[in-house]
Amino acid sequence: MSLRFQEILITLEARGEDAREVFANLFAQAKVNFVLQVDIQRPVYLTLRETPFMKALQLLCEATNTRFSVRDGVYYIAPLASGPPPERVQETRPRTVRLVGTGIPLQSVAEAIARQTGVKVEVAPDAPNLRFNLNLSEVEVEQALDALCSGTGLRWQKTGNGYRIAPASPPQARAAQTPMEQPPTLRGAPASPRTTPSRAVSPEQPLRCPKCRYALQLDWRYCPVCGAFVKHLTDRAKRELEQKPK
Repeated sequence: MSLRFQEILITLEARGEDAREVFANLFAQAKVNFVLQVDIQRPVYLTLRETPFMKALQLLCEATNTRFSVRDGVYYIAPLASGPPPERVQETRPRTVRLVGTGIPLQSVAEAIARQTGVKVEVAPDAPNLRFNLNLSEVEVEQALDALCSGTGLRWQKTGNGYRIAPASPPQARAAQTPMEQPPTLRGAPASPRTTPSRAVSPEQPLRCPKCRYALQLDWRYCPVCGAFVKHLTDRAKRELEQKPK
């Protein structure tokens, strides 16, 4: 509160006048902007002489069973039983995020969303540490989560205080690969097993990532090991598989 308002002394005398008129007189003496709710209508009896502005405002609110709030220098007067002050309306607006970058790990994406919006985003321990190439500008949180989980074997769900990203289905055990089957590099490969694909690639010629040579699944858009964009390869492999004679 400005020191100028604390120094202003108010004199009020009401003998059954309407509360709205008394409030208007108070704010006119203080020379501040104000808004009154229309349902504030009751007689007021009081006498205040040379009373500091804030003290006079508090006494008048107590006498009329009202409360005040301040937003951008404007005083809002409302009954005690009414809803929250106007300044809290902005809390209901959708939160948006900006995610731009190449090869960003899933955990880092979750932390960026939480940092920009103040909403907790948890990544399940068994979720693969995928990397993403992102160019999302001013999108809502749930739209960003949809983009992250689409075609990656992940799903998101609401929690009590935010969101949780987890595999779309429970992880299943896979047979251990022999040394000859291991890809040349496994940078950042998670310790937990990966989810089973919705459609297996042809066992005769497994589709591999052109960057790290990791075996791909037909519903993947990005390589889960190096983060390379492979949707054009998996789409082509699906078309070829569908065109083969049954």
